Amino acid sequence: MDTEKLIHDVVKSVMRKLNGNIAQDASTNTTLGLGTAGGKLKMAETVASDRKIVCSISVKHVHLCREHLNILYGKDYEPTILKELYQPGNYAYKETLTIVGPRLNAIQNVRILGPLRSKTQVELAKTDCIILGIDAPVRPSGKLEGTTSCVLIGPKGAVYLKEGVIRANRHIHLSQEDADYFAIKDNDEVDVRVPGPKGLTFNNVQVRVSKDSVSEMHIDTDDGNAADAVNGTLIEIVNASCIAPIGPSTIADSNKIPPYIPDNSISGEITDPNILRNMNKAMEMQGSVSSANVAGSGSNIGTAKTTKTVITVADLDNYKASGINLSPGVILSPLAKDEAIARGIKIIS
Repeated sequence: MDTEKLIHDVVKSVMRKLNGNIAQDASTNTTLGLGTAGGKLKMAETVASDRKIVCSISVKHVHLCREHLNILYGKDYEPTILKELYQPGNYAYKETLTIVGPRLNAIQNVRILGPLRSKTQVELAKTDCIILGIDAPVRPSGKLEGTTSCVLIGPKGAVYLKEGVIRANRHIHLSQEDADYFAIKDNDEVDVRVPGPKGLTFNNVQVRVSKDSVSEMHIDTDDGNAADAVNGTLIEIVNASCIAPIGPSTIADSNKIPPYIPDNSISGEITDPNILRNMNKAMEMQGSVSSANVAGSGSNIGTAKTTKTVITVADLDNYKASGINLSPGVILSPLAKDEAIARGIKIIS
């Protein structure tokens, strides 16, 4: 028996049948298994359609309510629109804020997006959360109950946000026309494939259908970097059920977890004492502080649990004889460090 010829004939027969089925589907104008079952998109083929959707990378940002804007920028302040966003009626303001976490780590120049909302919402990626030392949950926009806290600092004051920090879930805004084309309903979940050398498939992507929307997928910077995606990357809705069932995440047995390599390279402390003092003063005026001294000023800050001493150039005379001991609770500003070296003051790490 010619085994090679037999294999060739079998493959040829299978391909003929597949081509025949595809031609039949095309001639009867049948959709490739589109439709929903239990809120999850189901498709008979891997790719739903040649129709593509624009992907946008959502950088960390803040949505403010009027009350908090008044505190951060002044009463009745009207922010300036910097640029219109892809979604109609949404825009980036010129104004920015500083976000501070519970260990006094900060991220500055975080953009405010408009329009104003009824509740303040901070949207971060996982990497941003690591820098700030917070653990924000993955939530759809607006689902803020039980989420994480932070401090927001503006030029006129500071706000202690008890809840409202999230990592936004992956989602697609679909126009009604595209939703009808794909046979997708509002709040369905789909799988999305990103092409390219680091392409991957995103699961559990929420669909938001609106007649006022243009079709656009939103992912955060961590997801964008993982897939090597940029603003304008075209993605496609696919069926990834053939890869693995989508269920709750699991973690390995504690005895089988790979060893952790410490790396503090992306972490940093606030080094400007004026930021700390202004934040403390603003929060004292709001009456929403607890009990941890900062920078030896007698001020208090939010939910901080350890005393932080900030050494500036003005404080260097106090350390001429003893030198500066950089213990975990001491923060030496960059300018003070340079000046201390110039004066010959010993710095003990």
